Amino acid sequence: MALYWPEQKVALEIVDDPLARPFDYQNLRGWRVLQVTMAQVDDLEESRKIGDALAFMLGEPPVEKTPEWLEANERLHRELTAWSSQFYS
Repeated sequence: MALYWPEQKVALEIVDDPLARPFDYQNLRGWRVLQVTMAQVDDLEESRKIGDALAFMLGEPPVEKTPEWLEANERLHRELTAWSSQFYS
């Protein structure tokens, strides 16, 4: 799987996604690609690091990680992980 932000020329690629089609980033001049693994996406702390890295690459300010944000982020991560498990079991 890969997610793209064409205006910023940024892509996020999950390199070990068995459902993804290979894509050659060498031909995309000026693009920055953040390559991650499914294990990183599945891990709450690692997924937060991915979010921080993407925000930086996209030129966004860092998120203030208040207790409320951390709680909401954990709930979202748990829900997305549960949802995606139906595709990757």
